[in-house]
This record gives sequence, C-alpha cells and structure tokens, in this order.
Amino acid sequence: MSDKIPCKVKVGLKEFSFMIGPEEEENVRRAAKLINERMDYVRVRMNLTESYDLLAFVALDYAIDNLKFDKKHSDLQSMVTNKISDMDQLLDSILNS
Repeated sequence: MSDKIPCKVKVGLKEFSFMIGPEEEENVRRAAKLINERMDYVRVRMNLTESYDLLAFVALDYAIDNLKFDKKHSDLQSMVTNKISDMDQLLDSILNS
C-alpha cells in the first residue's frame, strides 16, 4: 500500500485539501480542471453566475455523460459476449462434424 500525499485542488470558489495515493493525484487534478472548465463554459453559455447553480448544472451534465457511457459500455459488453457465444457455437459445430 502506498503512502498518502497531501493534495489541494480548487473547484469553483472552494479549495479542498485531502490525502490521496500518489497514483490518484493526476486524476484528481485533471477532474478538478475539467469541472472548472465546464463551469466556465456553463457560466458563459447559460449565463449562470451563482456558484451552487453552476456546480449543480455541471454535476447533472457529468451524471448524464456517465449514464451514456455506462449504456455504451453495457451495449458493447453484450455485443462482445454474443460474438464470443456465436464463435463458440461455430467452433463446436466444426469440431463435432
């Protein structure tokens, strides 16, 4: 188990400090950057100025993206499983003939 390191990130107007594994630091910093960039985009496009409104909108946006990704992943997983089953049946028919 790796040692935890301190990490500070700013999301919106709030700074967060916590201890994380060194292998997580890049993802945490990238996630904070993505959230801030999306907040800036929403601020301009939707003309929202309240920090809580921006964060709520960004959270909803990311949740929708996550659900879409999960659906695509599930569909792909089903397709791969079906293809493997088809190939297994074909192989069985070849070996048993």
